[in-house]
Amino acid sequence: MELVIGGRAQGKLDCVLRKYPEAEVISGSAPDWKEKLEKACLRENAELPPIVWNEFHLSVKDWLSKGAEPEEIWKQVSMYLSEISKLVIISDEIGNGIVPMDRDERRWREETGRMLCRIAAKANLVERVSCGLPIRIK
Repeated sequence: MELVIGGRAQGKLDCVLRKYPEAEVISGSAPDWKEKLEKACLRENAELPPIVWNEFHLSVKDWLSKGAEPEEIWKQVSMYLSEISKLVIISDEIGNGIVPMDRDERRWREETGRMLCRIAAKANLVERVSCGLPIRIK
């Protein structure tokens, strides 16, 4: 599993698709992202192209907006990590800058950061993309 992070509009997805042009991209902002990830879990052939879970941060926002607790979210994320043999997670860095006044916005940033720390610990490769250039962290 790989994790790619970086600021908004820094070329994260383009960078991953240069490496894996055949990858299937699942967007965290799409209404059916959960169904697509669950379908990817059922794939058995390790020769299939990687799954790119783009906009992970928006998936976390979706879960939180529907009342999911962080440990419930982590349980689901962990299942995807273990079931999808070739998974690349892409997330915006959303914890920098001004702290939002809105409690839900602060919680979203905090919980996303915590999830990304846990994902990074399990990842084989962690890259930060800036100006379209990948920088290996792990």
